[in-house]
Amino acid sequence: MSMVGPEKSKDMLYRDERLMIQFRVDDPGIRFQAQNISANVMKIDWASARIGIHGTSTTIRTMSMFYDTTKMEPASQVLPSLGVVRDVIVPRGNTYFDGAQWRVNDLLPTTDGNTQAMRNTIMQLVGSTFEIRLPIECGSDVRSYTFSFAVDSVHQISWSDYRPAPWIPAPPPVKNLRPTPLGNLTAVFIAVGFLGFLRYMMTVHKTPAVP
Repeated sequence: MSMVGPEKSKDMLYRDERLMIQFRVDDPGIRFQAQNISANVMKIDWASARIGIHGTSTTIRTMSMFYDTTKMEPASQVLPSLGVVRDVIVPRGNTYFDGAQWRVNDLLPTTDGNTQAMRNTIMQLVGSTFEIRLPIECGSDVRSYTFSFAVDSVHQISWSDYRPAPWIPAPPPVKNLRPTPLGNLTAVFIAVGFLGFLRYMMTVHKTPAVP
């Protein structure tokens, strides 16, 4: 997986005069770390943020509302100058309660269900793209950033090698959970590591605020 817009980056790192942001894509969503490198207060408008996959744009969830069942819009994220935020972006409809347990769907299809048709669909993801739109206000200036990502490669793995994303929060307790069968797994292989972002941060005499 790599970033192809607004500029190409194998490390999925973007920087301009006010924002520094790096992404990592996992099966269920996109982790990111961002720093406000401007002198102004920055605000991320989560209510207007969107993720687009296969031509369909949808609202998003962040970590603070990962299992939220209301229709309330997420609050904006405020970052002071040199402030840092680490969070997660997932399509809002990919996390839901099915009446028995919480489900977290993958961002892109990764489980073939023992069918050749689905296996072919997954393998054909190579070269496909998806995007995140983040409206960001900085001082009196408002910009809508569009970050695009491309699938570089796909590899089939066994369930014994599969590891769920460690950042997924524990779901709220529910009763009468039913086990679900596991099928074969064809996973999008993330070929790029999550770099130590802190080494890219501005070196100043004050400590960035880390949530």
